[in-house]
Amino acid sequence: MKRTYTDQEMIRILNQELVIPEKVDQGMQDAYRKLGIQRKGRVSFARRHKMLRVLAAAAVLAAGSSLVVAAANKFLTANLVKEESSVTYDLAIDREQKEAHEIEVTPTYMPAGYALGAENTPYGGKWHNNETGGTVTIIAWNAAELDQQIRMGNSDDLTHGLKEENLKKEIEINGMKAALFLSESRYTDSDKTTKNVMLFNEEEGYLVEIFDMNNTLPMEETIKIAEGLDIQVLDSTVPYATDEEIEALLAEQKANQKSALREWTPELLADNNFFSTGEELKIPFGPDENHGIKTDDIRYTVESIEIKDALPVSEYPTENYYDFAGEMADWINEDGTLKAHERYKYSYDENGKEVGEPTVETVNSKFVVAHMKVKNHNTVNEYDNNVTVCPYIHYLDVNEDGIFKSYAADWKYSPANEGYHLQTDGFPVYFDKIYHTDGIERVKDFHFVPMEPGEELEYTLVYVVDEDQLDRAFFQFYSEYNGWKAPEGGNDYVYVKVTQ
Repeated sequence: MKRTYTDQEMIRILNQELVIPEKVDQGMQDAYRKLGIQRKGRVSFARRHKMLRVLAAAAVLAAGSSLVVAAANKFLTANLVKEESSVTYDLAIDREQKEAHEIEVTPTYMPAGYALGAENTPYGGKWHNNETGGTVTIIAWNAAELDQQIRMGNSDDLTHGLKEENLKKEIEINGMKAALFLSESRYTDSDKTTKNVMLFNEEEGYLVEIFDMNNTLPMEETIKIAEGLDIQVLDSTVPYATDEEIEALLAEQKANQKSALREWTPELLADNNFFSTGEELKIPFGPDENHGIKTDDIRYTVESIEIKDALPVSEYPTENYYDFAGEMADWINEDGTLKAHERYKYSYDENGKEVGEPTVETVNSKFVVAHMKVKNHNTVNEYDNNVTVCPYIHYLDVNEDGIFKSYAADWKYSPANEGYHLQTDGFPVYFDKIYHTDGIERVKDFHFVPMEPGEELEYTLVYVVDEDQLDRAFFQFYSEYNGWKAPEGGNDYVYVKVTQ
């Protein structure tokens, strides 16, 4: 089956951003020759996304006619391509050959101890083993879904981050191409990895993935799950996206990429973005009256900030921590100071693309104690009574030219220890006026307190910050304008420096 490209399609292909690699793996070239495709390069887009290969646009133009994109009699073509730094699938769907049908997958074998999680639970739709902590997830992609990923240039995300060393086995299971991948643990102190089995049915045009989270099952057991899958191709069909729909999705994707790039671009903050301890901060929580909704009037004061090496239990009871036993205890020394932890340091280029591999650093941390006051200045609570009591710790780039905001500043570091969650999202670890104290409410609403109009609350929050990052740490107060201009008295960015 041949595919003829229109002039418009060829122009669109040539307009893709191409990056020519220094070396092209011989096995990849062989795979392309089998498909009748000459590969020239790969698409390079925003951070962490490798997009689908561009089908030899120059060869198309030179031939002036058509290009074979699927092997004869194959509805789906799925060829594994091994490069120096990645393993990917080159995929093609022959939409003219068959309709896309819905796929239903049911495992007939699951190892002992695994039970299907109930809906509205963390393991809803997954098989979980409470004793081992293992979780098995099964995902099916029908032909229309795969086709959309291919045409949008996103199909390489299926194997994002995988390298040839992660490919452990290529086999055939029930007539389907199968590959078993084993990824490394992202933590320096954990051997928990993820096993992923990918099964492609080229005749029926679908992909089924099996994920063994934490790699608690032997490879033989994971393969046994794959061999026991009951995969039904249903009578119901799924329409392929039209060219117009794909163009619209691509435009939206491009706009999102541009928006993300803007966020990566450092933004010089003005003097009126910064406030001192003792100043009352008026932080509206919604759009202004010009948009038909009255703005909440919640006002905060950071009364004082202390940097501490240790927190005595007599002054900071363990019941006021978010999760002392599960989150804090393992990271506190006998003298009350915090143990050193490991973190990843990332480097980025000016477009927000990660450069090189992250390095591991061992660092010490401090407790940041904030004594706060909040007052509900509303005459009527327009939404509900819940008020966010805590700002979040954010990191800004500070240099001789000023103070800058960018995603790179917050994403420069991440924890490298599996059990380290003390700085997650800049969230406080301690709140001495907890209102929601039990169960799921404590987990979800730790930092919310119901407040009536006119009510005032004084309280103490504690955060954990790496000691070498204290000078870049700022309290950022929550502001939900969602693109609306900040009303008078409000501010898009409201910061109080941790080290005054």
